Amino acid sequence: MPLFLGIDAVFYQVCNMNRAVDFYGGVLELSLDRREGNDWAEFSTGSGTLALSGELAVAPQKGGATVVLRAEDLDALSAKLDDAGATRGQVEDLGGARMLSFYDPDGNEIVAIQPVS
Repeated sequence: MPLFLGIDAVFYQVCNMNRAVDFYGGVLELSLDRREGNDWAEFSTGSGTLALSGELAVAPQKGGATVVLRAEDLDALSAKLDDAGATRGQVEDLGGARMLSFYDPDGNEIVAIQPVS
C-alpha cells in the first residue's frame, strides 16, 4: 500500500487575504470553495485545491512550491493579467506545450501551461 494517495492541496502564504482572494477569484477566475476570514481560503482548480494561508507575516515565504495550472488559452490569460497589472513573463514555446510564469500580489510564482494539440 502506498504512503500517499495524491496531492490534497497546494497552498501559498499571503500577506493580505482580501487582495489575494480578489486576484485568485477575480483575475484567475478560480472558484472560491471555502474561506475562513483572513486565515485560510480554498479554490477549486478542477483537479485539486489551491489554498491561501493567511496574514501571518509581513512578507510571504521565499522559495517553496510553485503551482502549475493547466490553461485553456494562454493568450487570453496573458491579456487578463495585463489588464489586472500583474507581473508576468513571456509565453514560452516548450515544443509540446506553451508556458507562462506570472506572480500573485505577494510575489508567489504561478505557472500556466497549455498543451499543444
